[in-house]
Amino acid sequence: MIGIIGTGMMGSALICGIAKNVENNEIFVYDIDKEKANELAKKQGFQVADSERELAKKSNQIILAVKPQFIANVIREISDELETKIKDKILISVAAGVKIEEIEKNLNEKTRFNAKIIRLMPNLPALVGQAMIALCANENVTKDEVENVKKLLSGCGLVEQVSENLMDVVTGVSGSGPAYGFMFIEAMADAAVLHGMPRNQAYVYAAQTLKGAAEMVLKTGNHPAALKDAVCSPGGTTIEGVCALEDGNFRYAIISAVEAATKKSEKLGK
Repeated sequence: MIGIIGTGMMGSALICGIAKNVENNEIFVYDIDKEKANELAKKQGFQVADSERELAKKSNQIILAVKPQFIANVIREISDELETKIKDKILISVAAGVKIEEIEKNLNEKTRFNAKIIRLMPNLPALVGQAMIALCANENVTKDEVENVKKLLSGCGLVEQVSENLMDVVTGVSGSGPAYGFMFIEAMADAAVLHGMPRNQAYVYAAQTLKGAAEMVLKTGNHPAALKDAVCSPGGTTIEGVCALEDGNFRYAIISAVEAATKKSEKLGK
């Protein structure tokens, strides 16, 4: 059985993606907002737990999809329900910046050293099955268990395992990155509208263009710079646009955005 505590946007996206790989009636959901949990459960055919403790007792994989400031209280609340079967359960945290060590500290003494903990950093495109999800695990989680969790999450998008020291920069790049992409799409669409293209059409052109560029990087394996060079004909329109971006410190602005988000993630973990 799989349970999720927290049915906000990210929690709902993850559990609906997981539901592609398991039976819906094998999923328990809980949220402090009971109406929100009931609505999701009714729509998807999930079961609703009456409390965090009940969910922890009935589930083997327990996803903690709550905000960083609330995760300590949730862990303390469910600790006693993990005692007897802690080696059969996996805690999966989605809380940005909260390290595995901090999760362990909030478990009671009987579960702290045996707990199997996985930390995730997903992103918003999980809503459409196109997430980039980073995963790291403590030493109690076996390779087979990691692979099983990766398979469960595959309905949400691409899942890769990383070392925990990279999780803050993952937050800065892929966790926060969709917002940068949305801003880029919006800006290109604004420019298209400026030159007479209807707004709705402009969004389609801008979004599909960015999607296509991303697919080329992923599927060809070519360096992004080489792909950029292939579009830039001598004396052509594209190199003129690239020069304008460089004049506006485009790449430095993106680097600065990732740096700022990464530092914020580090701060949340302290």
